[in-house]
Order: sequence, then structure tokens, then C-alpha cells
Amino acid sequence: MRTSEKIVVTIAVAYAVLHLSVLFQLVPHTIVWGGKIASIQTIYVLEIVALVTMLFLAMVILMKNRIIKPIFTAKAIKGILFVFAVFFILNTLGNLLAETKIEKVQALITLYLAFVLFKTSKHIAPL
Repeated sequence: MRTSEKIVVTIAVAYAVLHLSVLFQLVPHTIVWGGKIASIQTIYVLEIVALVTMLFLAMVILMKNRIIKPIFTAKAIKGILFVFAVFFILNTLGNLLAETKIEKVQALITLYLAFVLFKTSKHIAPL
């Protein structure tokens, strides 16, 4: 596995921990989602979706590198990683428009993820 892919998995797991921390109210929900979500029920839904998404991303990278058994074809993994790259480009724009400084700083992380995932989606060997 390339170093950049190891970093992506590490970031995905770190974000999963952050989302778990918000779910269990160890971290205030005001630092995520642009600080604009007031309803705790909405926070729960968004955090669960974000948690599953980050874990799915990590699993796809691990499948690509055959660390866990792939359940998708190489073409599907390529497409999934490309979709994630586009998602993180859009997320970068959202982070730049957020009101909290924490989210603005995360724009650098999401831009890195977009770049690496785009590049990674282009280099997939047949499974």
C-alpha cells in the first residue's frame, strides 16, 4: 500500500473516531456541519451517515490493496474512489464556506483526500 493510501485510511479512521465522539457527545456538535445544525436528532442522523461513509472509504482502500478481501470489482473500486474524490472536492468548498475555524482548516485535509483519491482511482490493478 502506498504511503498516501495509508494516510487516507488513517484520516478516515480519525474522522470515524471524531464522528463517534460527536455521537456520544464527547465533542460538541457545534464544531461539525458548519456549526449550523441545531437539532440533536439531525446531528445523530448526519453523524451516523458520516461515520459509515468514512468506514466505507477505509474499507474500499483496504480492498484495493487486498488487505481485506475485495467484494467489488477493480472497475467498481475505481468508480467508488472517483466518486469519493468528487465528494471531497465539494466538501472542501463547503468547509471553506463554514463558520467554524475547525472546518475551514479541514478544507486542507479534504483537498488532500480529493487529490489522493483521484490519483488512486487511476491506478488500480485487476483484482
